[in-house]
Amino acid sequence: MRILIGGMAAALLAGCVSVSDLEKGGPAFKSASSKSPRDYARCLAPAWQDLNEDVSSTETEYGYRLLLKIDMVGVPVMAKISAQGAGSSVNVYVRNGTWNKWIESAKKCL
Repeated sequence: MRILIGGMAAALLAGCVSVSDLEKGGPAFKSASSKSPRDYARCLAPAWQDLNEDVSSTETEYGYRLLLKIDMVGVPVMAKISAQGAGSSVNVYVRNGTWNKWIESAKKCL
């Protein structure tokens, strides 16, 4: 019975993606914006929350980070918005190539 429960737990966690897992693959979308990190995050956060209300925005030491965290999946989508000159650098990380709507929203906020 323990083996069955352990196997089920391992199968569930195998699909779980962490922030570091996303970053290892590199950004699916990378660009620069003339907007400050704060202004860019103020554009992107509501756009992403329209796609899924589980998106959170956090101010960080480098700018802002937006995460979509889904139970049993982990973090399939993340944006890191960093200060770059007078504007910002935008990196969007996705779990796989099926998340185009997230990248399109990021492009619209540039």
